[in-house]
Amino acid sequence: MELLMKEISRCKNDVVFTGSWVARINGKLRRQPKDIDIAVTSLDGLETFGDIICGESNSLFSRDTKSRCKIDLDDTMIDIWVKDELPEYEIIKGMKFQTLKSQVEYYKHLMETSDDKFFNTILTKKLGVLV
Repeated sequence: MELLMKEISRCKNDVVFTGSWVARINGKLRRQPKDIDIAVTSLDGLETFGDIICGESNSLFSRDTKSRCKIDLDDTMIDIWVKDELPEYEIIKGMKFQTLKSQVEYYKHLMETSDDKFFNTILTKKLGVLV
């Protein structure tokens, strides 16, 4: 999966890896994530990896997102979050990853602005891994 991530990173300059890969790259998660989450400011260039499917998202994670898209590959899904601005990032292994601090702040912000108990339980678990 890391080879695919390197290819995605090389295809355009505005790719920041987010989600579980932030925990993984920072040594907070041992297992390999099931998918690849990226934040971008445009979809340009991503079509080289397959059909881009965009649609409405009911996910509370989508709140600060212009649109949510995905590319379904045979063995991996690329989950795409189109944003006005990229999250704070650092370059690790030649790729841009959202900083651990930025992701923690984002999850805390989502918790503070949500009264959905199930969603907040998920966020609490994610924060438990990150901090």
